Amino acid sequence: MFEVRSRKIEELIKVKLSSLLLKDLKDPRLDTFITILNVSLSKDGRSAKVLVSIIGTKKKRDAAMRGLESAGGYIQKRLSKEMRLRYMPHLMFKLDDSTEETVRLVYKLGESERSETDL
Repeated sequence: MFEVRSRKIEELIKVKLSSLLLKDLKDPRLDTFITILNVSLSKDGRSAKVLVSIIGTKKKRDAAMRGLESAGGYIQKRLSKEMRLRYMPHLMFKLDDSTEETVRLVYKLGESERSETDL
């Protein structure tokens, strides 16, 4: 029973957080492409890891992560108003570089195919 409820809460956090990032946060550090990949709620429901992917240079990714961490309190306050949970989990943002690495790999593969066809 708890697992089903946890999954619902995780999905709701993911949807509400995505909407909040698109519409409400005015921090210029967050003016880059940010995707919420996954939300993992702890067993006690008091904390949640939010896995994010940020497309851009390392400098932009670092700035966006600082912006997310800085806006953490505001984000939690807004989510708690919308979700009406007994305890709003503390959000911990973690950067996932795998998407960025995949984009780079696809780009390199495309370049190597083009160079092979030019021969």
